[in-house]
Amino acid sequence: MSVNLDVNALNKLKDASLWFIIATLIGFIGVVTVFSEIISIVAFILLLFVAIPKLKDAFNLFLQTGKDVRNGITGANILPWGYIIIFLGGIIGIIGLFAISAVLAIFGTLLVVLGVLLEFIGGLLIGLSIYNLGRFYQSDLMWIGGILIIIPGINFVGWILTYISIDDVLKRLSPSPIIPTPAASMPSVSVYQVGTGSLSADGKASLVLYSSTQLQIQSASIDNTLISVSWDKITPYILNPGNNTVTIQFPPLTGFIRGSVYSVTLVLSNGQTVKVFLTFT
Repeated sequence: MSVNLDVNALNKLKDASLWFIIATLIGFIGVVTVFSEIISIVAFILLLFVAIPKLKDAFNLFLQTGKDVRNGITGANILPWGYIIIFLGGIIGIIGLFAISAVLAIFGTLLVVLGVLLEFIGGLLIGLSIYNLGRFYQSDLMWIGGILIIIPGINFVGWILTYISIDDVLKRLSPSPIIPTPAASMPSVSVYQVGTGSLSADGKASLVLYSSTQLQIQSASIDNTLISVSWDKITPYILNPGNNTVTIQFPPLTGFIRGSVYSVTLVLSNGQTVKVFLTFT
């Protein structure tokens, strides 16, 4: 998996969040102005043709990085129908009032109720996916934003928190500068993975490592995330010559896709790093 893909997905989510904030604020302005119908239509168009497509693009990129945002994609597909049905229901209801038609007024009201229900379901699925992303990137602001996105009336606050959180996540994902080490100072040690390891939702990773000598594993981190543990969560953390069955206890994991392969970087006591691959089960 590429960090660049994560960065692109996060930037797209930030862009989508901004458009949700703008469209929602325009909708609020429409409620208190004399041009409410025109302004509401502008907000409706921005949501339908700008914000939601950008959000779907972001979720599709996250899916390529192995993050489970399928609920968010489903929610982004449901949300436009909710807005459309609310819009049509409102028009039919207004026509019913002017035409003094109880049937049209009731039908329009029922459509609005159905649209609001679909809008809530869509927001729920989207919010859950953003919550999972927040847990995945260990961003409190993002997962709180995901929860608030679910709540009607204050969901724009969730989009604001999501927008703000992304800069911090991007900063923490930026790679640290690499300081070259003279080749002569690196010991000639061979450490590599034997087969493919496993990774489970409770954070337990199991793998086999071959080592040509005895040395320690100092830390392990899941690539493209902020999830990392030190030697005290690794058993055994001292590798002996030959094959070693190693268990790593990460925190409970969310947002990972079953069957996908994730890369983990191990830092050894001699300064070497070893990349291993684990299948999420």
